[in-house]
Amino acid sequence: MKPLAEHGTTARAKGRPSAGIPGCPCRPCRKAENAYDKRRRFLNQTGRTLRVDTAPVAAHLRGLFAAGAGWNQLAAISECSTSTISSLLAEKNPQCRRTTANKILAIQPGDAIPDQRSVPALGTIRRLRALIAQAHTCKTISTSCRIDHSTVTDLLVARTDVVTLGLANRVAAGYRTLSQTSGASARSRNRAIREGWAPAAAWDDDLIDDPNAHPEWTGYCGTDRGWWTHRWQNLPMCPRCEHAHQEWLDERAGLHPQARNQEMFRARAAASQREAELAIDARELLRYGVGIEQAAARLGVSKNHLQQVMLRHPAEPDQAAAA
Repeated sequence: MKPLAEHGTTARAKGRPSAGIPGCPCRPCRKAENAYDKRRRFLNQTGRTLRVDTAPVAAHLRGLFAAGAGWNQLAAISECSTSTISSLLAEKNPQCRRTTANKILAIQPGDAIPDQRSVPALGTIRRLRALIAQAHTCKTISTSCRIDHSTVTDLLVARTDVVTLGLANRVAAGYRTLSQTSGASARSRNRAIREGWAPAAAWDDDLIDDPNAHPEWTGYCGTDRGWWTHRWQNLPMCPRCEHAHQEWLDERAGLHPQARNQEMFRARAAASQREAELAIDARELLRYGVGIEQAAARLGVSKNHLQQVMLRHPAEPDQAAAA
């Protein structure tokens, strides 16, 4: 039998009537029970009842299980026993403790999935390819991500559509570390260029797992301006910019070649001028103590693109003196 609670607690004061154990009448237990009842009455009067309806909690649990949650993982995250979760799921009692309900309701779909559960491999593949694009070797990646070398090579060529959640999490952890630095493997970098794999700077961390997301190589991908930026930076041409430039050309297909060339020169010059203005704006923000990442976010471009723009458009002597 489960041992009784210590004296001076509400549990000891109430006892276990269902098991035939009466409440304890000692002064510490009565004092604890009175304090509990006083707090309960106060919370009830202020609309913060100690117990809430079980139905919304049960519905949330069903949603978590539908999203792939496991019993043990839910119990660990919520700090509730599996028997408590089972009771809530079956709605055995119309009400449950507010503290328990808050713990359950705070869990989001995807937070309690077992490590062995399968998840889409796309985000994992993108992370591994981004590390190759940053000149890291497969050996370095496998060590940092704590996965087999053969697993890295298989994922790089997308031989599978799914991976286990545990593997995806290990790759994500290794990616967070390695993506902050560049490797020294020319072979890896050349392979990424040949395959058109985007580096980490081209991916938004919140979107890299989204199948509808695209790498943002230039800060203007999907436009004709992005196409010119790919050319200037000698970056692998992304399909969106290739398509945008082809659309630009198709719209002017009826022009005389000389007129079309003139428009192309103007488009290139206009894009170049916008880059120069972007570099000036960035240096102004940096002069006021704004970090490079925050400056890129304010100007609506990627950090990598902003750094490249500033290299291509160095500060004028009077701007350098002002800084």
